[in-house]
Amino acid sequence: MLPLLLLVAALAAPGLSADLIWYDELTSISHAGGVTGPFSPFEVIESVRQHSPKHTPFFFGLVAGWGSLVGWHHVVLRALTLYFGVISLAWVFRVGADFLDRWSGIWAAAFLGLNVFWLDYWHELRMYSLQFALIMALAWHYFYLVNGKRSVRPYHWAGLTLNAALCLYAQPFTIFFHIGLGIYHLFFVERSGVWYRVALAMLVAGLLYLPWLPVTLTGLTSKFDTAFDAIALEQAIGVFIRLLSNGNPLILLVAFSAALLAMRRRGRASGSLKFWFMSVSVLVALLAANEAVGLIPLRRSRYFFVTWGMWALVIGSGLAWFKWRWVPLVILAVYLVSGLELRRAEDYLLYQGTVGVVHAYPPMAEYVEALRGKTLAQDFVLGFSATDFVNARGKRGKSTADYYMETLLGIDGAFLPSSFQGDMLSADLAAKLDDHPHLLLTYDPSAPPANLAPVEALLQRDYQPCALVLDEPDLRVQRFVDRALTCERVYQPIQYENGIRIVDKFADHDRDKNVIRVVTGWEVAEREQLELFNVSVQIITADWQNLRQAPDRHLYDDVLKWYVVELSTADLPAGDYRVVVIVYDRYRSSAKLNGADLTTGEAGTILPVYHFTVAE
Repeated sequence: MLPLLLLVAALAAPGLSADLIWYDELTSISHAGGVTGPFSPFEVIESVRQHSPKHTPFFFGLVAGWGSLVGWHHVVLRALTLYFGVISLAWVFRVGADFLDRWSGIWAAAFLGLNVFWLDYWHELRMYSLQFALIMALAWHYFYLVNGKRSVRPYHWAGLTLNAALCLYAQPFTIFFHIGLGIYHLFFVERSGVWYRVALAMLVAGLLYLPWLPVTLTGLTSKFDTAFDAIALEQAIGVFIRLLSNGNPLILLVAFSAALLAMRRRGRASGSLKFWFMSVSVLVALLAANEAVGLIPLRRSRYFFVTWGMWALVIGSGLAWFKWRWVPLVILAVYLVSGLELRRAEDYLLYQGTVGVVHAYPPMAEYVEALRGKTLAQDFVLGFSATDFVNARGKRGKSTADYYMETLLGIDGAFLPSSFQGDMLSADLAAKLDDHPHLLLTYDPSAPPANLAPVEALLQRDYQPCALVLDEPDLRVQRFVDRALTCERVYQPIQYENGIRIVDKFADHDRDKNVIRVVTGWEVAEREQLELFNVSVQIITADWQNLRQAPDRHLYDDVLKWYVVELSTADLPAGDYRVVVIVYDRYRSSAKLNGADLTTGEAGTILPVYHFTVAE
């Protein structure tokens, strides 16, 4: 088994960095706090309850803990699901070895480990490999206890109860496995003290899930989005067979036939009858629910995974029936080749939802690595994408672009659809740039976007080009700055005593319009500070008299990252003036924060942004 586990892990590991995260993975990272700051367990629970009530919090809590330890890069995050995939195969082997025979366990694990659809979910940051591992752990504990021939310890009962509950907290569709297990327990297990104790343990597991049940019911009633395009029974059976067989149903026919022959030869004592019954009952329960309310759209064919563990054990028992060990090896070789062909099929991505859209994204992970250490805190990446979906806001208000630019690179950014032209391009560019004064125009010069020239023309109306940051064959990055600034300008930060920071500040005086435009870029040390502090930008005289000020704003009120205000200088008498910024407690306006201008060294509660003079 160790060589087999290493082989399968080696097959799956390249997928960790093979593509960018897709929308559902963004959801996982968001619920763990990866796009807004690491979440505590209670914050994870609240995030899932509020934004994804169809899901359960266990997996997202594990991601939050894992991310806080190893960081938030998608490769190291996905390693967690790879780990659970390996553990799931180990449990498949353990169930087969203990309740069939060792070769059945090995062939079952090998069959499952070579299934391309299953392996794809080993490198997606979703809960399915965790769910699978917990289901198989639950199956082992259950059959160990009802077997009645081995010494039973309290931890076996704890394992049964906790795994039954954690299965549900990992993915609610595990209920169909519980249903199959319940039917088996009702009709195939002899009534005894163990029978009642197992039933009680499963009841306790249900009670452990009871606190989350209202959330699940809310998700099923208010955010139920699968019924309208769920596949019909005939198509569902076809999808199940195609994916389990790696696109070669003949493999299943051979394996199932061998499994029936093995059971006939060995009789009921072979032990495979329980897995036949569980396989059929779980699948029938899932298909019946799908027919009744519509649970399985084609894009979510992964929901069949809840049935696959038991079917793999049936297939393992069939492969173990062959007297010559080379026969299962040949069957598995054909199975793997069929799987590789299935993965290349034109319709394969239809089974996985919006995964395929990531191929239209720009290579943001490469941008992150190339730009690391070469950016300024106030920079804003402006790139190009074949699809605007890269900017789509997820469950926590952040997009895939935000994840790569903000979480991994530490600066903001957005991507223009390369197909936009004319007025649509002008409007989209204005919306995405907002008031960002420092731009990094990023694209592949070997395959420039179709609208590169009009974008550069639009930029040069308000921005001036500066030096190249990168000039590689496949990546060009040029800095642009607002025309009110200069390319050589060094940013001017202010650090406040509680960790709030102005990463840059500047202003320009339009004397024709009698307006001063003030721009400040903000960061906070803790999210709670957004609720606690306000910002005031004022014009004061040399003797500290307040003459003009913009309406005070809460920090959470769209101030981050760039806060832009305009102050009128009309009718100001001749003299010297300063534009200043003040941060104060919104509940105690007299409690101003002390800060220090890291450029000039000036400290205090009222710090200057700009000096200007009104002439006679």
